[in-house]
Amino acid sequence: MPYFQRSESYHPVASLELAMNFSIEANMSVHGTSGPVNVSFAHWFWGTSAVLFDALNELGVPTAYDPNMGQIAGASFLPLSLDPVTATRSTARRAYYDPVADRPNLWVSTGQHATQIFFQGMDANDNATVMTSQDNPLGQGISSAPDIPGIFGGTSTLDVSRSGQPPTTLLSRKLGSLLRWFRRATRRGLSPRQANGAEPMVPVRLRAVGVEYAANSRRPRQTVNVTREVIIAAGAFHSPQLLMLSGIGPAAVLQENNIPLNMDLPGVGSNLHDHGQVWTWYPYNNSAFSTPLEFINDPAFAEDAWTDYWANRTGPLTSGAFDGVAFPALAAITNSSTVIPDAASSQTASQYLANGTHSSVLLGYARQLELLTTALADPTRASYEIVNSNTGALTVANMRPLSRGSVTINSSLPFDSPVINPRYSSNPIDAQVLLAAIRFNERLIATESLSQLDPVHMYPPPHATDVEVLQWINTHMQTEYHPVGTCAMMPYQLGGVVSPELLVYGTSNLRVVDSSIIPILPAAHLQAVVYGIAEKAADIIKAASPRSSIPTSFPFSYDPLPATPSATSAATENGETAVVTHFVTVVATQTVYV
Repeated sequence: MPYFQRSESYHPVASLELAMNFSIEANMSVHGTSGPVNVSFAHWFWGTSAVLFDALNELGVPTAYDPNMGQIAGASFLPLSLDPVTATRSTARRAYYDPVADRPNLWVSTGQHATQIFFQGMDANDNATVMTSQDNPLGQGISSAPDIPGIFGGTSTLDVSRSGQPPTTLLSRKLGSLLRWFRRATRRGLSPRQANGAEPMVPVRLRAVGVEYAANSRRPRQTVNVTREVIIAAGAFHSPQLLMLSGIGPAAVLQENNIPLNMDLPGVGSNLHDHGQVWTWYPYNNSAFSTPLEFINDPAFAEDAWTDYWANRTGPLTSGAFDGVAFPALAAITNSSTVIPDAASSQTASQYLANGTHSSVLLGYARQLELLTTALADPTRASYEIVNSNTGALTVANMRPLSRGSVTINSSLPFDSPVINPRYSSNPIDAQVLLAAIRFNERLIATESLSQLDPVHMYPPPHATDVEVLQWINTHMQTEYHPVGTCAMMPYQLGGVVSPELLVYGTSNLRVVDSSIIPILPAAHLQAVVYGIAEKAADIIKAASPRSSIPTSFPFSYDPLPATPSATSAATENGETAVVTHFVTVVATQTVYV
């Protein structure tokens, strides 16, 4: 809670009338008022959200007047990361980077791609150093099951494509061989030697000594030497990829791709899960209510909106299409609310996980399954989300997914995309939750409150059977852009990858700070969650003295670190830290930048 509060500067809704009409009630004891991220409400409210809340209350779903209080199992009007004066987005760059951009001890190199991390005394991934003659596309990932919907779902226009291994030229192969020889010689020179001059034993703990990067696959690799620590912040897909390219991950995967094994961590890339969502469509037809579709259908509405925005920083352009949403509990939407938790509680950990899942990952999932089953049965905790677009789309998203996917590699080349398999609804419980949610939507649009908007039942088709709705779910499931879990902060014995200090197990100075460390998704959107993680990580990093001793036991033992009042953006005075972010290598010299 202190780190959530420290990240935000909360501004209550502008008027009491708006607060009452849209069920907004701030409890300032759970909000921050002096953080770098402005959190406020739009200068425009879609009236359809208030109607939806009335309909939800009509069916017994309560209102969570301040979702930050923790009692979120109901309708919630969400604040935005919005500057209350300029009505512009309060981005991470504006909040955290711009205030410190001119510091002489901060260097940011954009447009770079981290290819691997070097460890003292250890062999590197030589193929990562080889330049190639053409680029591979970045960012889309590869579906490991092309015959089923990919991560972006059946309705997406995004291209989840396969990319081949780029060819290499004779010159690049010769140069690569020379660079590999040079790097091995350099690392041997930096490594401690035994008394008899023989090569050192493989260390029990890894110490990162450099980060290799390049602008693209055709460019020579460059290296930043590290004297303090390396922070990976490449997200749930690329953080595990970078670890595996650097020799940390499941032994079988690394051996298959001819990558030297520096640390066998079976949990790297496993435990991938997301708030899988399914689009539904009941378009509103009462012209007395404005909807975001008027930006498309009514040129006069759009022109007036732009005029209001530039003249007064008000109007519909200060608001997103999505504001009033709901996070119902199963007990609020179905009379058979115990059937689904009971079915979940009868499952075994290995029953719906991928074949060949490592035993430690199975143990970790068994613990998760217990917690998720309890949450699904709790009438005070959310089971899914209704994502209201204020147009008639009442998309449903699973807040307690039991399905688990994976991120892996099929190449030792850093510019090849990771292989992403979300395995949506591989556990049938997830589809059953969304089936109940869609059936609740049908009751919702028939309420006295919502029927005044004249909704038309379009998709899934009206009168569809359960089998047909389940087919709709399976073919339209897509991401809510909340992937987590692939470098989970869990005990090593349970398939964990990082410690509570966010140190990668087996390393003394390599941390991961992004959504990949979240072991189980919270029933919430992730932006504020990641800000909270980063704020706490900043304290952890600053508290770690550059001359602190490395623990001698493995796995690590932990003591909680006290919070400090200094802000995340405050720089440290000693040491060097390399921060590797998604597609962009951020190298920060003598500073902590998260």
